[in-house]
Amino acid sequence: MKVGIIGFGRLGKLLTKNISRDATTLVFDTNLDLNKLEEFGSTAGSLKEVCECPILILCIPISAIETAALEISKFVGKDTLVIDVCSVKVHPMELLEKILPAETEILGTHPMFGPDSAAKSLYGCKIVLCKQRVNEEKYQNIKGYLESHGLKVIEATAHEHDKQIANSLILTHTIGRTLMEMESTDMDIDTKGYRRLLKILETVENDSVQLFKDMNKYNPYAKDMRESLMSSLTKTLESALE
Repeated sequence: MKVGIIGFGRLGKLLTKNISRDATTLVFDTNLDLNKLEEFGSTAGSLKEVCECPILILCIPISAIETAALEISKFVGKDTLVIDVCSVKVHPMELLEKILPAETEILGTHPMFGPDSAAKSLYGCKIVLCKQRVNEEKYQNIKGYLESHGLKVIEATAHEHDKQIANSLILTHTIGRTLMEMESTDMDIDTKGYRRLLKILETVENDSVQLFKDMNKYNPYAKDMRESLMSSLTKTLESALE
């Protein structure tokens, strides 16, 4: 089986490393380091070559999905399953369905892990699958493959995913970014609770600002979360001053 991967960033490297153990992988990235690619058991391919693989994984920023869909639409066809790994699902699924050929299959996924949390193993990590338009047998094969490697598969619609992720991942990133803005750091005089709070920094400090902005911009439920957070924070602070 050949798997094409577009994007060789932090998540792209992690997925390439793991998928290359079971399949032949071709990677396309405009800033590809060929020496680094060999270390991950993969080889480089042109955009056309990568798109001709039966499975094509888009490891690119949320804001780049539309441009990428337009570029790959010239090469993918009825034998292609396009998979995205964005941390929002409604936006990329709508774009891919609108832009790609009608016979091209689409599967939305969100690996709930990254290079830091899954540095040693993917076992026990969660991954969300959102069926868009994909053959049931192929879908079950992919689900089975993921489960056989110890991943916990969560099935959801794109809207179910985005609603929950706004109140989990995006909330966590918002708090983490706030701690970074406050320049929160280790202190001699602290508490166990404070040290636990700083753990949030570890989950966001290596992620790009672009990811944070994209999640807030393209998740249709992010605004509700922000408004709820602001309202709760205001009430909490007002209560402290009573």
